[in-house]
Amino acid sequence: MPKKRVQMSRVLRRGQEDDGMFDLRFWQRVGPEGIFAAAWEMVKEVQFFKGQNAGESRLQRSVTQIIRRGR
Repeated sequence: MPKKRVQMSRVLRRGQEDDGMFDLRFWQRVGPEGIFAAAWEMVKEVQFFKGQNAGESRLQRSVTQIIRRGR
């Protein structure tokens, strides 16, 4: 499935304060999958800059077992 590309723009006049709403609307429009993809792309870029092999990246996995004591 092709990636959905989101394009948005805005104009701020000189001296106009950024209220952050543009960024909020953008990421809402991108959605959770797009947010995760963007974050993962940044992880790969950081590893590239550090000279590490980005192909070996994995999410940290840990397993925990919680046992409830009887009351």
